Amino acid sequence: MTIKTDLRIKKSKYAIEHAFWKLLLAEGFTKITIQQIIDEAHVNRATLYKYYANKYELLDTVENSLISEFKNVTEKAPNIADRIDVSQNHLHNYYREMVRYIYNNRDKFSALLAPSGDPSFINKLITADREIWQKNDITQYLPISEHYASAAITGMVISLIVEWIKSDFKESADEFMDVLQNTVTPLFSQETFFKAK
Repeated sequence: MTIKTDLRIKKSKYAIEHAFWKLLLAEGFTKITIQQIIDEAHVNRATLYKYYANKYELLDTVENSLISEFKNVTEKAPNIADRIDVSQNHLHNYYREMVRYIYNNRDKFSALLAPSGDPSFINKLITADREIWQKNDITQYLPISEHYASAAITGMVISLIVEWIKSDFKESADEFMDVLQNTVTPLFSQETFFKAK
C-alpha cells in the first residue's frame, strides 16, 4: 500500500513540476497562474496545494532540483592539494561536466535567467558554484584569502556562464569550455601564483 501511495505522490509531483517547466519555458514565471499549472498537470487544486503552498514554492523546488543536479555533476571539480596538472586535466574535466549540464538544460537555465524568470536564481547558481570550489579547497593556494579568492573565481565563472546563456548559447559547448579554460585556468597554471605550502 505504501509503495502504491509513494508512486502516486511521485507521479503527481512529476506532473505538476513538468507542467510548471512547460509553462515557464513558454510564458515566463510572472505570467504563470495556479490555474494554468493545474490544467497543464491534469491535477486538482487540492493536489497541487498538498505539495506546494504557491507558485513561488514550486519555483523554489524546481530550481533547487536543477541546482542540486548541477552540483552533483560538477562536484567532479579537482582537488588541487597536490597540484596535479590542474591546467591540463582536472579543471578541464570540471568545465566539461559543468558546461555539458548547462547546455543540456539550456532551456531551463535561459528561462530562469530571463527578465520574466527568477532574479534570485543567479544567487543560487553563485552559491552552488562557490560551494563546489570551497569543498574541493581549490582557492586555498591562491595568494589572497580564500574568501576573496572564492568570490573572485566564482564571480568570474558565473558571469561568463550568464553571458553565454544570455547570448543564446552563441558558442557551442566545446567553444565555451575553451573560454572558461582560457580565462580561469591561468590563475592556477602558473606555479608562481600559488601560495607556498
